[in-house]
Amino acid sequence: MTIVKAALAAILATIGVAAPLDGPPARQPGDHMAFLERLTGEWSVVAEATLGPGQAPVRTEAREVARLLGGKWLVAESTGTAPNGQAVTSIRTLGYAPAEKRFVGTWISSMQSHLWWHTGTLDDSGAVLTLETDGPIMGDPTNEARYREVIEIESDDLHVVRSLILGPDGEWFEFARAEYRRE
Repeated sequence: MTIVKAALAAILATIGVAAPLDGPPARQPGDHMAFLERLTGEWSVVAEATLGPGQAPVRTEAREVARLLGGKWLVAESTGTAPNGQAVTSIRTLGYAPAEKRFVGTWISSMQSHLWWHTGTLDDSGAVLTLETDGPIMGDPTNEARYREVIEIESDDLHVVRSLILGPDGEWFEFARAEYRRE
């Protein structure tokens, strides 16, 4: 049987297909993939965002379905409604790049034309991932700012995503917070 598995692996590699023959590798507690696995599932999302100085926070609701692609990439699709009533879909990809020793990912939304590229690190607890990116300033797409997304797993059934922007004073300002509750 081992010879058959080795031959099959060689054939798959020759035609450009990589497939584990014995299933996915065992995960160790606290590793990077364990963090991504905890984000998989179906989630109800409630978010509040401040859209500008002096404005009251806006509340939105969405639903997210997240899965692992090939055991390596989180693919999460959210659907909901914007404050103006417009339907919104967003897709997040997130994985760990061992050579770079950091997480990498993207985020797109049906309401924007910008592709957000994120990089970041997991804290020592294994429960808080901090991602950073540059992108257009909301309301002023001709200028860019530094952004931070902090994903914190509070339990198997709840994680929180906080969105921050780096202000001209060098301080981070939290402009959005979303709670993801497992359905």
